[in-house]
Amino acid sequence: MRTPLYARDPIVRGLVPRLVGMAPERRELVPQEHRGDLPLTLLSGSHGMGRTAILDALDASYRGRIPLGRVDAAQVEQAHRPGPATANTSAVVEILEQLACGLAPPVPGAVRLRFSRLLPGLFAVSSWHRGDEEQQALARDRIARLLVACGLAKGAEGAEGDGTDWTYDVSERLADPDRRQHDLAPVTEAVVQQYFGRHARARAGKSVQQWYRSRSNGSEDGEAALIRLSLRFHQGGDFQDAVERTLIAAFLEDLADAYGRWQRVNRAPRPLVLLDNAHTEAGRRFLGLVLDHRAAPGSEVPDPLVVVATRLGDDAARYPDATARELPELTHESGWERAVASSPSAGLLTVALSPLGRADLLLMLDAAQVPLPRHLPSALYSLTRGHPQGSRVLCEAVVRAGQAVDPETLLDLPVGEGRPAGEVLLERLVPQPQLRAHLAPLALARDRAAAQVLSTAAVLADGGLPGAGLPTAARYLEEEHWTDGPRDGEEAAGGDGPGAQAGFVADPFLRALLVHEARRACAEAGPGRRWADLHGLLRQHHEERGAGHEEDVLRHVLAVGDAEPVVSRLTEYFGSWPAGRWLDALPGIASAPHPPRVLWTDHRAEIARGAHDHLYAEADDIHRSVNRLLHALWYLSETYAEPMDDLCQDIGSELAFLSMRHPSGRALLNEAARSWPAAVRERRPCPTHGPDYGRGPLRGEE
Repeated sequence: MRTPLYARDPIVRGLVPRLVGMAPERRELVPQEHRGDLPLTLLSGSHGMGRTAILDALDASYRGRIPLGRVDAAQVEQAHRPGPATANTSAVVEILEQLACGLAPPVPGAVRLRFSRLLPGLFAVSSWHRGDEEQQALARDRIARLLVACGLAKGAEGAEGDGTDWTYDVSERLADPDRRQHDLAPVTEAVVQQYFGRHARARAGKSVQQWYRSRSNGSEDGEAALIRLSLRFHQGGDFQDAVERTLIAAFLEDLADAYGRWQRVNRAPRPLVLLDNAHTEAGRRFLGLVLDHRAAPGSEVPDPLVVVATRLGDDAARYPDATARELPELTHESGWERAVASSPSAGLLTVALSPLGRADLLLMLDAAQVPLPRHLPSALYSLTRGHPQGSRVLCEAVVRAGQAVDPETLLDLPVGEGRPAGEVLLERLVPQPQLRAHLAPLALARDRAAAQVLSTAAVLADGGLPGAGLPTAARYLEEEHWTDGPRDGEEAAGGDGPGAQAGFVADPFLRALLVHEARRACAEAGPGRRWADLHGLLRQHHEERGAGHEEDVLRHVLAVGDAEPVVSRLTEYFGSWPAGRWLDALPGIASAPHPPRVLWTDHRAEIARGAHDHLYAEADDIHRSVNRLLHALWYLSETYAEPMDDLCQDIGSELAFLSMRHPSGRALLNEAARSWPAAVRERRPCPTHGPDYGRGPLRGEE
């Protein structure tokens, strides 16, 4: 059963069907968009945003109905080992081989793709140095796959079906007493001759050879051009670059020939290529060559290839002339046109995959058979920020639970083999176990300097992260695009509650998973690595940094559950700080993560409502008001906390009460009393009050 895909219809049921010319999941032609030059669609998003899921959906919709090729560039890059032992291959050649094998098999009602130019080029560069068994084995396997996929093998059950007979016959052509061990040219000559002798008709073979001859100055004929192509490919460097460009041209021109005038007039559905992980070196290289070819002058007939690629993160600077579109804009038209005729990047249509909305989460929860807490969808959304993979896993866990679920326990719900959802999600987003263990405590840090303090304490009993732990962790977050943070508008939409704050781990969903894991690990850890120990190190670090870091000091004191000294210090600051500075510090302090449940009982909501005021009978009214206000903000900073009306109103009441008692900040505190309850209720960051207060909109309300 296929996993439902949410909020991606503008691509799966809009853009791609219009580019291909066929409706998904049914054989119905649709008007084709872009009758000439086609855009290359590049979908970008972070881990778990559904990049591969979109390709899966397109694959399921169109495989067997149109020619379709799919490649994971990351797998190609991992499998490819550069060096002399594999001089007869490259990442681009392996991608072209996989695409040819995917596109060539017959599809009912579609033109059969023969790749008359590409195949002799691939066979030629696959030639091996005589006596090199590894190169010969690679060539044998590639030739076998291409022969079978393109319908050229005499029989998949016979020797030629695995390439053995084919390469053996090449070796027989070279059986002479004066052979030299490592000659490449004679092997290539035998490969080329055998290919044209067995698999190309005379007239078509001459046309193909003439095509290669026209692209190789100095070659006497097409056969010599292909031998030269192979020799240059094996040289590597710039010579290999030129050969790969020739092979890309052969690939695309083969497609243009197959979809001739008759197919274009009748709007025959176009072939589709799905390229995953195009951010890798292999993916970037292939995309770059395709874009270069399409931007080059002189092509009379544009190729019909529809390419949908995915990329981790957003690298807009690499493609300066690309057309960028948001998902909803693709519903009816792509809006793409080549803005700069000679620019390769102008051939790109880039689409950033946006998070899911609350409505999508409600659809995911429709299968639940029992009533769910009214606040559960909002709690899910606040936790995941609409992260597709996180939303799907948690919603499935809620449905599978078969009973009312407390929003506070979402990350502890069992999934799969009974493991907690938070643990499973973190494992998927950060696959390396040692790196997960190292990042969990570092997620408590505000910035890299604070994380450096924790780096020694983060080395666990199993040896920790090899080498320099903090640089490795920081580099991983950078390379895997976890440092991008929320895009403009996302923070306001999702919110972090009253104390929206970034940290060493900038992505809020990954940070939430890591902090949850840190609580679990710290509860079982030995001295020096417990929750109080880590926050003690961070508190001491910020104390040593001096003035201006009071907010961070108090945040880490509060994180261990010790609220009284925080309230006392805030009460002291209330009388000595300007009101704007005091208000700006309060949400950040209240964003402190709560201690592990095994070490602490949560009474924050009760304290906020005044139920514990009798415990502070000797304190003054300001102290008790600050205590109630802090606990209300701290409780409502939790993603699972329902922003109940009475608590939100109480925040306004406490601020209004304090406005009458501050020596100079009545106006600021009154404004906060008006604006903060609405911000907390809507899970927006509380507006802050800097030195420009009164000269424009409050920050957080723009």
